[in-house]
Amino acid sequence: MRLCASTGQTIALRQVLPDAQVVGAAEVSLSRCRCHPRDVRPGDLFVVLHPPGARRDAALQQALIRGCAAVLADHPLESLPVPVIYVSNAREAFGRISHALADYPARKLHVIGVTGAHGKTTTACLLTRVLVEAGFNTGMLTTLGYFEGEESTFPRETTPPADELALSLARMVENHCTHAVIEVTGKAIRERYLAGMELDVAVLVNTDAESRVRDPNSYFRVLEWLKPEGVAIVNADDSGCRGWLSRLAHPALTIGLQMPAEIKGREISRQLGEEIFYLMAGEETFPVRTRMFGRHHMLSCLAAAAVGLVYQIPLEVVVKALESVDQIPGRLQPVLAGQPFSVFVDAADSTQAVRATLTTIRPLVSGRLICVAHPPRRGQGDMAGWVQALEEFADLIVLTLPGVEEGHTSLLAAGAKYLRDRQRAMVLADRTEAIGWALTQARPEDCVLLLGNGHRLWKATRDGELIVDDYRFVRQWLRQEYPA
Repeated sequence: MRLCASTGQTIALRQVLPDAQVVGAAEVSLSRCRCHPRDVRPGDLFVVLHPPGARRDAALQQALIRGCAAVLADHPLESLPVPVIYVSNAREAFGRISHALADYPARKLHVIGVTGAHGKTTTACLLTRVLVEAGFNTGMLTTLGYFEGEESTFPRETTPPADELALSLARMVENHCTHAVIEVTGKAIRERYLAGMELDVAVLVNTDAESRVRDPNSYFRVLEWLKPEGVAIVNADDSGCRGWLSRLAHPALTIGLQMPAEIKGREISRQLGEEIFYLMAGEETFPVRTRMFGRHHMLSCLAAAAVGLVYQIPLEVVVKALESVDQIPGRLQPVLAGQPFSVFVDAADSTQAVRATLTTIRPLVSGRLICVAHPPRRGQGDMAGWVQALEEFADLIVLTLPGVEEGHTSLLAAGAKYLRDRQRAMVLADRTEAIGWALTQARPEDCVLLLGNGHRLWKATRDGELIVDDYRFVRQWLRQEYPA
């Protein structure tokens, strides 16, 4: 059985999957590998990722109808009219085949993976800016968008699945990128999206209480794809990350604000819209002034600096890059439209991320902190802890939905039942009404914080004609209320 790579060359299946068992195979050439039956074309290899059951059977049937030439699986299948390739792990095999068909693009790039419970997007954006400032043509795959060297696209998923990831990296190679930055989600690690490739650098931003209890190794499995000589960047301030340092088999650089680390940060001053701190590496110390602020932003800056040092980028270039980033969409993003109070948009929705944002912004607000928030997208989980964080730091709370779509009302009700002080909290399902109410309550010295949606688009009207994000909606509302 042969695989026909995008370069036109033929690759023997045994070269890619030496332990695979092939049943019912004649001499077959496969041009593509797909895991979604809707994407299958005649001649494709279909990879079965669903466990046995009705959903798997329906996917198989659809793939066969659409003309797949062979099927790959890691569990027994009843007799099929096409050859079947059996492997120990279908997701691992899917990644290996995808990268082989794309002619192993990751081998032609310096690839950096960024993972953790929260703060991945900010870290990825900052270190991409450092690489660009140093003159490297850099591609980026994050929740904010995919940039493959020429144009940006809005992603369906933060980390693309193995086949899409391989093709994205291949386009970066075609567009003469030298480096690629990938935001790696917990799902991408669990489902082995990075199989078939290797990383130059793995950045471990942080862990969370849930992952430390459920699976202490969850984020650290990204190290499976780190080259033997690759470097791990580890947040020494995070107890979960710190616990792994003694077990690392790779070279590592540590970052920290509180604990001993190779790359250190020390705060000089902080206010709404500004952070000034010292960045220290070895015998070098540089002051850094950024328009973004907070402890987690400082740690992201340190992680970006550490990646810069891996690629021998001078610290003065790193600092210039960090100071040039005024804002990142939906990451404590300020909305400035002439209003006499502060407004920020932040994507945090998990309990830990919300608490981190609130502890950053609360001490800087001399007036009231007014929060508009919707329940965590991952479900009820620690709903009580999420509401408790809001009540601990906010003076006024508005619980709402992500948009006008139905389907989240049960989560809204679940969050509302944990509210203890109804005098300073209310529930307004309509997001436009909730945001408008919060903005009309604000007085000078107050701060309105929109939590949970960040950069995500939502429908402001039931007919779907007006689709906005929090930043654009609030800016337009404020411009109407406070015309220049």
